[in-house]
Amino acid sequence: MPFDIAFQMQIIFDAREAFEVWRERVLIEQRVRLESIHRFAEQFDEFEEDLLTDLIVEDATTLEEALAELRRVGHEITADDISEWRPAVDDEGMPGIYLLETRKLRRDSRVNALLDHLHANPAPARLRVDGISLNNHADVRVGGSFRDFDTYCDYRRPLIFAGTAAEELGARGHVSFFGMDDGAPVALFCDFQQNGLQLNEPDVQEAAAWNVHDRFDIR
Repeated sequence: MPFDIAFQMQIIFDAREAFEVWRERVLIEQRVRLESIHRFAEQFDEFEEDLLTDLIVEDATTLEEALAELRRVGHEITADDISEWRPAVDDEGMPGIYLLETRKLRRDSRVNALLDHLHANPAPARLRVDGISLNNHADVRVGGSFRDFDTYCDYRRPLIFAGTAAEELGARGHVSFFGMDDGAPVALFCDFQQNGLQLNEPDVQEAAAWNVHDRFDIR
């Protein structure tokens, strides 16, 4: 299956000190800032799962029971796909088993964990990372592509969270997604300058107006 949905994150910091602070920012904490942007609330369902979503299987008491329940509902998963598990209680007070999949991050992960994740790429069948550049720790570039729409949904919010954490520190740049999934267009651009942040989902036919070639270094 082709990797037809491209992504690119470019962030320019004015100082290395800001870069170091950015690396320690908690990704999920950026959600509060983004919820004030109408297009974010419109684009993202608050219950949508992604790379940071906690997985707690209710009523399970062992890893085997949790995996069996997930397979019963159609989630293809084995013990080899799990990096951590433990008894837990969900947000509604229901006991169960917490699972952390190898290809996902803990909910309280920081920007640095996302960068390490992309560098290691634990899910090469779903994600292709073409390059990660930290030029003098001031010019950050991360680019690659997703296999399908589900993988795009796993990564788009965490990447946007990383971008907005940088914008809060005075950085400028963008986090961009562009491509096709089974013939359906995908376009989402998060642009930030020192005077604020914009989130847009343009018509792919307007690619030229949004400088797609420059966003993805296409020549």
